[in-house]
Amino acid sequence: MTIERFPSLLLCALLFNAALFAQDDRAQRDAAAAAMQARTPADTTGKLWTTGGSFQVNLTQVSLTNWAAGGFNSLGGIAQFNGFANRHKGRYVWDNSLALAFGGQLQSAQGESYSDGTPIKTDDRIELNSKWGYELKKPWYFATLAQFKTQFTEGFDATGNRISNLFAPAYLIVGVGFDYRPSDDFSVFMSPATMKMTMVNDKTLFGGSTDPDLRVYGVKNGSTTELELGGYIRAQYKKELAKNITFLTRGDLFSNYLRNPQNIDVTWENLFTFKVNDWFAATLSTMLIYDHDIDVPKLKEVDGVKVPAPGPGTQFKQTLGVGLTLKL
Repeated sequence: MTIERFPSLLLCALLFNAALFAQDDRAQRDAAAAAMQARTPADTTGKLWTTGGSFQVNLTQVSLTNWAAGGFNSLGGIAQFNGFANRHKGRYVWDNSLALAFGGQLQSAQGESYSDGTPIKTDDRIELNSKWGYELKKPWYFATLAQFKTQFTEGFDATGNRISNLFAPAYLIVGVGFDYRPSDDFSVFMSPATMKMTMVNDKTLFGGSTDPDLRVYGVKNGSTTELELGGYIRAQYKKELAKNITFLTRGDLFSNYLRNPQNIDVTWENLFTFKVNDWFAATLSTMLIYDHDIDVPKLKEVDGVKVPAPGPGTQFKQTLGVGLTLKL
């Protein structure tokens, strides 16, 4: 090989290697692009949903031995779950939440075991909410809402009479209207056309009465459901008051157009959460309910004697708990 031909051969070799490197680089880019494209649908779908929740268990225990002041041994606890799954895509918004709670307590006399105690239910709740909205013009949405409430098991009054059970009562609310949501922390749903169905699927709650006008949770004797048509408002606000302290308040108002529209059903809930660390938290919750169709225990005086006189009234529940919390 002559020296004059060497530059030409060297140039050919360089061009050949450059072509090989270019093909290899292009192949790597194509492979990377294909991998990215394969991941994109799953990643995009995942970003559309925001999910989360918490599970909390609170336990209490009191043991007395020869306690002169008297009292009862007690062992109790409450388990609570709150979860949500929200989807936001373009002008569509879909919010879903599930709340479950069940609690009980065993009381026994001093010297007796807990197994000999009397079980008392302290909390029992199933609530599912779903709200779908289409953005008209921020912050207004055309929206539909569905809500279902019931409990896990039977409940008794102070005398041992059964007064509630699974699906007795149960409430289903379906409404169409508008949702005002200026931020993720605050929303007001307003529906001029809402159906409310109350179910009582336990005939024993009527006590064997044949009175056709007797109502239990608003449901007439001989029936298992009561349909109402009315207006409905649901407002919700949540706020981080300070580091590790959050506040949630939620209120519902319903007026039945068909019967006694002046008697407005009210449900108002408040929840304070005080985070201690990643595993422990304290919660303070309150719930206020007024429903003219629900009789609550009352007493009235007749000839100097107080006798039972159940009737409509304001219900209130407060729960304070400290326990193990698992974030989901």
